[in-house]
Amino acid sequence: MKRYTAIILSIVLILSLCSCNPGESLLDSISDIQAEEETIEPGIDEVGYKLPYDRTDSLNPYEAKGIVNSSLSTLLYDSLYTVDSNFNAVELMAASSSVKETTLTVVLKSNLKFTDGNPVTGRDVVFSFEKAKSSDAYSEYLNNISSAEYNGNTITFNLNHACISEAANLVFPIIEFNSDVSEDSADLVVPAGSGRYYIEDNGSSKILRANLNRLDGYHPKYNMIGLTAVSQSDSVQSLYGLGEIDAYVNDFSDGQFSNYSGTSNDYDMTNLVYLGVNSESESLSSGKVRRAIALLLNRCDLAKISFAGHAVETSMPVHPGYSALNGCTLPTTAYNKDSAINLLEEAGFNQVSSAGIRYSESGTTLEISLLVNKDNSFKLSLARSIQQALKKAGISVSLKEYSYSAYVSAVEEGSYSLYIGEAKLSNNFDLSRFFTDGGSLSYGIDTTTETASTYIKYRSGEATMQNFIDAFADELPIIPIAFRKGITVKSSKLAQDILSTPGDYFSNINEWTVS
Repeated sequence: MKRYTAIILSIVLILSLCSCNPGESLLDSISDIQAEEETIEPGIDEVGYKLPYDRTDSLNPYEAKGIVNSSLSTLLYDSLYTVDSNFNAVELMAASSSVKETTLTVVLKSNLKFTDGNPVTGRDVVFSFEKAKSSDAYSEYLNNISSAEYNGNTITFNLNHACISEAANLVFPIIEFNSDVSEDSADLVVPAGSGRYYIEDNGSSKILRANLNRLDGYHPKYNMIGLTAVSQSDSVQSLYGLGEIDAYVNDFSDGQFSNYSGTSNDYDMTNLVYLGVNSESESLSSGKVRRAIALLLNRCDLAKISFAGHAVETSMPVHPGYSALNGCTLPTTAYNKDSAINLLEEAGFNQVSSAGIRYSESGTTLEISLLVNKDNSFKLSLARSIQQALKKAGISVSLKEYSYSAYVSAVEEGSYSLYIGEAKLSNNFDLSRFFTDGGSLSYGIDTTTETASTYIKYRSGEATMQNFIDAFADELPIIPIAFRKGITVKSSKLAQDILSTPGDYFSNINEWTVS
């Protein structure tokens, strides 16, 4: 073998001598040849680090309830698209897409395979879409898509209204047709995917093994990731503290803040926290009053204090990082008590009672109620901060601190002046649920206003984003406060920081090494 290698090398040297350009040495030519060859170091075949999985929850991406197992789904399953840090669509399994009126057409990349070796087809995509459409985790992204059909590897999505950015919502996991049900029974099993890893069950333990055949090849530093079983009674943080877990995700969806040690990084979410406004409330019927309330809220401080810093303040129901806002002039999020009082007086609330409450000459007082889910400590803290902020300008706020079920009933019945709401929005921030009749988020909103009509025009391309921003800022049918963030936490064992995008908790997991 050594003799053959020497002969081949001699031939390469002779050819190199003949092909050298004037002024180029033989060593230069050899270096050029070596530079053209891409050398990929094979991954280490041992467990490098450990992630948690919840043994009391499902590993099926459409059945998982908690963030522990949901965070694994982006490792186990690929989607047609993912999104970058500006919520722009990035092709993953999709080769291309096009929108014509209310039809979105997607073509799959060639030669995609599931980890069991079967090819990925349009049938699998439609099967997955139907699962996603009825799931809690992905249905919010698919509100504008009514149905899907396929012809070979071409998938057609039927839209409720035309939208050129709809591909950003095709982030649901693609699972193999019928692979979520056992062949021997109707029991649900972990479906086959085509992601970066797949689960290898060794009976007493589970690991994630790298899918080296994914897309154009996948080459992580470690081919195996350990999985540490946790349960609802276990604390992920305590197991992390004991060194049983090297990284985890927390989206604070339970409304509770947990202390953690180690290095953490925030990741953006589309969860909007806002003040819902009852448009039928006499004291809040004026846009000037609603704008005054917005100016009395120091939204930067609210994001830091009420959400322990894991939120970004916003003046619009669109994430401030969304690329569609580039070049637009946004309403201020700054606190300005003087401007707020001027607006209240312009709205007719220029009298102040001995109790310090503003009222108008007609006798309408600025005494309002604020409805909040008391089971969520973040929002309860937010409600109390808002109460104190509005009091400084003569607006009296009585808190209605209800359990979640009572809170939902009160919102549906309109038993409030203001309510603290949270909505998980789509990746292209479709606001139809707020501004269309019967929309699932239209509580208290007058859908005949300029804001609603301008949004419909924006959606159809008849108005610009700036047109919508201006109409919204003038009327404020809802008062945006912040977009929540989640965190990733890593131990000192991992040499690299965890990088995340809104579409991928562990976007650089292939680069992780241990020290």
